[in-house]
Amino acid sequence: MNQAVDRCLVALALLAALVFMASPARAQSFTAPAYVTRVVDGDTLYAEFGGRLEVVRYLGINTPRIEHPLYGAGQYAMIAREANRQLVEAQWVRLTFEGPQRDSAGRLRAYVWVGRRFVNALLLHHGYAEVPTASTAGYADYFRMLQEGAQRDRRGLWNSPDAMTYHRPRPTELAADSADEGGELALSGGRVFSAPAPFIPSAPAGSSSSYSPSLGVPAGPSVSRPSSSPSPSSSSGPRSSSGSSSYSPSMRR
Repeated sequence: MNQAVDRCLVALALLAALVFMASPARAQSFTAPAYVTRVVDGDTLYAEFGGRLEVVRYLGINTPRIEHPLYGAGQYAMIAREANRQLVEAQWVRLTFEGPQRDSAGRLRAYVWVGRRFVNALLLHHGYAEVPTASTAGYADYFRMLQEGAQRDRRGLWNSPDAMTYHRPRPTELAADSADEGGELALSGGRVFSAPAPFIPSAPAGSSSSYSPSLGVPAGPSVSRPSSSPSPSSSSGPRSSSGSSSYSPSMRR
């Protein structure tokens, strides 16, 4: 089932990208791999990239803001963070940029891939992310389709009976992050770091700083991976400690 979901998402991403890449203004650039050292939350991570430790903000998605009157938003946010962590932490990823590479806070704005898995899309499909209401990302329509499917099928956070009632969508990534930080988003972002993390595994053999995309789709770059290099999990989505592929937030205070 998980492999079928992966194949379906890849096929849909191919279709979306063929339309998306038709516009020169939306051209994407491919980069060398980055190594994820820590996941910050459901849509942000730290990664060693180009010899620096950078803050990477997922492009085109937010962590859903569900303001439950009794339990607050924190428990939902923690579940989204764990879903993201299980997908990317301690993994080699590929970052794909669209438009300005950094936001006003200095963070890298990117689509994130682990192997052939489109992490931004997987978080939406499994119900742990949402699309900003005013998103202009190239994959915005595709992302909205994934979010609508997750909400319809009550996957992930949307499995909570109160999620839709207390869901508070935000217009942009920066608006969401600024609200979550109490109105003050730190402007240092990734530029505050000037050194790599203490331990970074060797990059996959054959990787380079310039990739040749296949069909203009972010999944296209081919990176040979020796058996000793880090490899992504075969599961397409995050799993709880009990083995279930969907989460229900704990409603204990």
